[in-house]
Amino acid sequence: MTIKETAKGNCPSKLAGISSKNFLAKQLEETAQILDWAMKLVPEERLLEIPPHSSHSKASDDVKRYFGSWSAYRIFFHLIHYEENAALPNMLLWLDKSQHIERKCGGETKAYQEALEKRIDLETLLDRFHKVRKKQIDVINNIPDKLWIEKKPNTNWGNVTVEFIVTKSIQHTLEHGNKILRNVLFWDSHLRQLDSK
Repeated sequence: MTIKETAKGNCPSKLAGISSKNFLAKQLEETAQILDWAMKLVPEERLLEIPPHSSHSKASDDVKRYFGSWSAYRIFFHLIHYEENAALPNMLLWLDKSQHIERKCGGETKAYQEALEKRIDLETLLDRFHKVRKKQIDVINNIPDKLWIEKKPNTNWGNVTVEFIVTKSIQHTLEHGNKILRNVLFWDSHLRQLDSK
């Protein structure tokens, strides 16, 4: 399958005959389900645990990077914070009423500490994640096709399209979701290997 550009229609990016607008909206929904499933696979006692691989004396730099130094909860919180404070507010710029939306990317560390202090559980985080994803899908559905690839200069990423912003959200989800699933699938086996060296 290849993505081909065409001058026909109002939404020129096509993937197997489906507009990128519809395709990416579906991907937001499907990757939300994958992350929900992945987070529920993390053993409860490990939800807040930083992978010991990242500080193991016998771990190579590659292994340390592979597992990272954030807990699954921290990674998931990062995804939610990004989508609530960067992705969604920037997407709203393509709707008429959105020209004065406040967009902020900072404050994540403080917000994370507050979440820990309030002992926000996984179900609450999952609920927040699904709500922000639903809002993004609703925004996509309300953006006219002719505006889908129109660039706006005042986004957090400069002069880009809303298609770029949604694609960035998918990339961000896959990048961090991969790390969550690595910890689910390979935590024990890699730790046994390190301990046996």
